[in-house]
Amino acid sequence: MKKQIKSVLGLICYGFGIVFATYVGLWQMICRPLGAIYFAFVNGELTLSLIIACAIKILFSTTLAGLIWCIGYIGYNHFKGTEDPDWEVLEEQRRYRDSTSA
Repeated sequence: MKKQIKSVLGLICYGFGIVFATYVGLWQMICRPLGAIYFAFVNGELTLSLIIACAIKILFSTTLAGLIWCIGYIGYNHFKGTEDPDWEVLEEQRRYRDSTSA
């Protein structure tokens, strides 16, 4: 039961990471700045400082979305208990298989 709860908590962390990365990276940092540029252009209030600020937001959107997704993935691995394999043991097993099959 404890393993199932940790698995569910891991999936929740991963899901939140995906949802928040999409919300912040796509909506807050790409769609809203593009909308602001569009409405400023339509109203005749478009300035260079607005374009630069929006361009910076758009440039950093993928970096921030990736960071948020990574935090969710780290939470998933924390609860799930995923660990890196012991490479030395795996290499030894491979050598043993190679020596017995030859």
